[in-house]
Amino acid sequence: MDILSTFAKAAKRLQSHELMAMADVLGFTLFGVYPDGSINLWSCYAEQIYGYTSEEAIGSSITRLSPQDRRMEFNLVFNSFQSGESAFYYGTKKSRRNGEVFDAECMALPLWNADLTLKGLIFLERDRSDQTNALRNLSSSQVISDERKVVLETANQVAIDILTSRTGLEALSHIAEAAGSLSGAQYAALGVARKDGKGLQSFITHGLSPEEEKVIGQPPIGKGILGLLLRSDSPLRIDCLSHHPDSAGFPPRHPPMESFLGVPIKRGDSIVGSLYLTNKLGGGSFTDEDEKAVEALGHYAAIAIHNLQQLERQRALVSGLIDAQEEERQAVAYELHDGLTQYIMAAHAHLQSYQRALQSENEERTGKELQLGLSYLKEAALESRRLISGLRSLALDDLGLAGALEQMVNEEKSRADWTNVDFLHNIAGQRFDKPLETAVYRVAQEALTNVRKHAGTDSVRISLLYKENQSKPEAELALEIIDKGIGFIPEEKEGDFAHVGLQSMMARVRLFSGEYSLISSPGKGTRIRARFLTPILQHLIHEVNSADQEPA
Repeated sequence: MDILSTFAKAAKRLQSHELMAMADVLGFTLFGVYPDGSINLWSCYAEQIYGYTSEEAIGSSITRLSPQDRRMEFNLVFNSFQSGESAFYYGTKKSRRNGEVFDAECMALPLWNADLTLKGLIFLERDRSDQTNALRNLSSSQVISDERKVVLETANQVAIDILTSRTGLEALSHIAEAAGSLSGAQYAALGVARKDGKGLQSFITHGLSPEEEKVIGQPPIGKGILGLLLRSDSPLRIDCLSHHPDSAGFPPRHPPMESFLGVPIKRGDSIVGSLYLTNKLGGGSFTDEDEKAVEALGHYAAIAIHNLQQLERQRALVSGLIDAQEEERQAVAYELHDGLTQYIMAAHAHLQSYQRALQSENEERTGKELQLGLSYLKEAALESRRLISGLRSLALDDLGLAGALEQMVNEEKSRADWTNVDFLHNIAGQRFDKPLETAVYRVAQEALTNVRKHAGTDSVRISLLYKENQSKPEAELALEIIDKGIGFIPEEKEGDFAHVGLQSMMARVRLFSGEYSLISSPGKGTRIRARFLTPILQHLIHEVNSADQEPA
């Protein structure tokens, strides 16, 4: 009954022609009836089993399919749904056109109208007689061959339905379930490949009991059959897995396996996962048609995996930005405490001393304390402007991106005593949307601050170039900062909380669909490249320029 139950789940998502194609592939008879018992749907395999053509069956009574003593069963099934059943399973005797009686395993599913009245029934049957099983094996290949196109369309439709209604691991779970249903497999599993290609990082199963799910263990490593599948360019089909030399490599306590069908999940030239099935229900081996259907689902699984990885990457970027923002807030708190607050407290102390000296008519001390108080107030004003610029560059609003960067470069040059500084750009007079300008400015600010603090050099080159691509509806804004300083080993800074600024630069760039690279080595300086891509960049530039030219 496992395959019938699985089919019942899949049937809720498929149209009638898709149901018939799936039933034909699985070797089941499928037909539909109205509440009065007249047949309204008749599959190709039903024609093979019963001997009635579609023209002969449709419109006739379902009772012609049963021996005389079984013709009241339809009323029993019909009444069960009137009482609220969602599916009805039973074993019975059925009758062919030539009068031959055979054993059958049956399932009935209800179809409901919008007003919850019974619209009709779908019957799915499996012939249990040895003679008919031989007939099924003889005719199934013919039916499957004729319906291969429909099978692939069914797989595509199921996958599209899944991807439009599910995301992440849930979508992958439904694809694994659909693969098992379409191919008639007892067990299905879908794995997402690790980045290093050595096994799977996550493992989704279908067809296990809750107890088996708990003990199946961790995702398999890249050995045996599953490792071979992760390195394969084509599907892998094995009639008897226990006799295969590479049958190892499955998770601990994996259920016993005989027949096997696996397909690599590919995106471009990269293998991003694998989808495999074991134990063809009813015995036997997986077929070419099974392979084609599962391979089609594998293509859609690649999309689901890509979407899942993009979501995980985006979450990591957002998390990195949040960490960077928290680090920035902490840095501002330190700056306020160690800088601005100290200047204000010093100014306050000297002005109090000035007040006391004034009251005691100590002219020498009066002038000195007033001068010191005013000087500390001046430093406090300069410090506050520096802090405000660090939080949001006022120069971006007043001067635009090119002007703000030029101002920042000059300030850093003066502060660090750089003697050889080049700033090249081609965006004079152009404006971009504020989030993009802020991102570019912050990346440049972080990079130049790192050069001043750590590079130990007086030579810096900065370029910011805008380039349109005539063949694509997108443009790029490329920032490059090169110093000839002491350099470092980038891998040693990964995960170092003290260098969260390096992570924040990468996060800012990638949030704008950009590309970021950092190249450095001891004694050879550092080069940072940030390439921002956006399909609306040109539109935004023209829009802002037009707005600037409108009369007030």
